[in-house]
Amino acid sequence: MTSSLKSTEMIELSSADKEAVLFQIERLLLSPHFKNSRRYTDLLRYVVQQTLEGHADILKERTLGIEVFGREPSFDTAGDSIVRVAAAEVRKRLALYYQEEGHENELRVDLPSGSYVAHFRLPPKPGRATAAESEARAPIHIDQTAPATQEGRGSSRWLKLGIAAGVFLAVIIAGLAGIRYMGMPGEQKDLLAPVWKSPQDVILCVGTPSLAHNQPGADDSIEKALGQPATNNTLLPFADAMTLSGFQILLNNHHKAHRVQLARTTAFSDLRAGPVILIGALDNPWTLRLTSKLRFHFSGTDEWVGEIVDSNAKQAGRWSVDFHVPYSDRTQDYAIAAILHDDTLDQPLLIAAGIGPNGTMAAGEFLMNRGDLGALARMAPAHWSGKNVEVVLATQVIQGNSGPPRIIAAEYW
Repeated sequence: MTSSLKSTEMIELSSADKEAVLFQIERLLLSPHFKNSRRYTDLLRYVVQQTLEGHADILKERTLGIEVFGREPSFDTAGDSIVRVAAAEVRKRLALYYQEEGHENELRVDLPSGSYVAHFRLPPKPGRATAAESEARAPIHIDQTAPATQEGRGSSRWLKLGIAAGVFLAVIIAGLAGIRYMGMPGEQKDLLAPVWKSPQDVILCVGTPSLAHNQPGADDSIEKALGQPATNNTLLPFADAMTLSGFQILLNNHHKAHRVQLARTTAFSDLRAGPVILIGALDNPWTLRLTSKLRFHFSGTDEWVGEIVDSNAKQAGRWSVDFHVPYSDRTQDYAIAAILHDDTLDQPLLIAAGIGPNGTMAAGEFLMNRGDLGALARMAPAHWSGKNVEVVLATQVIQGNSGPPRIIAAEYW
């Protein structure tokens, strides 16, 4: 946590401060006070996210009713008290959480009475601040004068980059990721230790999207006769290639033998032969099958709309990407990153899978980043076994470029 959080003035939080706030939010939402309530979880997550992004000015009762609770724009705030009641309950649950033993040294998140803007404060330093001093410490706000990010439209020239240039760039980026990972402290490497320590070769199972009508192999008469779409055995999506290269470098650095297989030609027996790394989601049937039993799983197709569904939520399709929107105009993508021992395969399993290509890149970056893996372990609940974890990631997309991965939901077991 940077020292800037200690200021009582209106400030703009650093990226590290914002990350710390988001980790604390996930810790709160995994607690018994929030994890079984979609309504209060959604409200707290939304107000914190908008506050961090500098949009505190929109946090009004009507906006929350529309955006969080699905009310019509014309709903009567005087007659419909859903926002006020939910906010009061969130305040009560936050207070109960921080009153429990063991939470006194955590970053404090508050929703002051009469406001829907989240406030954040550092915990008191043991032995250096009295209870009165701690209580008097001013809450931290986000500077609303900070310029907002402007999302521009993509340029078609980026879509015309050659395959060779794309693969070269992927190798360079993945190489840097591999070097960064190799510098990780030992305790952070342990999250992926089952993969490195397994005596069997690692299987990298990569998605194979269906071919467009004008791509080589799309006119395969045999597959047409079987009523199946032509599969892509010649072109690998850039996002998948980049993620694949990164994992290969990591495996090589650990002197770990591995092989690459296309998802549509991979048999169940292949996946049972060693640790598995699944890359891609809607173009990878093994990702769809093996995540179907997890709390977070995929739904949809790579032609229309893709979704990540929370099995614990009452409403499905919470995080989605509309593929009708041109790629250059998309502003957000989502992904699942998971580290677990899969009981079906009886093998260690890593998943780096996005709804769209930017999501896959974000998931790969997350699993190869020392800070992300370390933070993932730090935000785990006390009872966590240290073995299985699944997270939903969001990444902002600007002109086809992915922003850093951000945890928006997590499941530990």
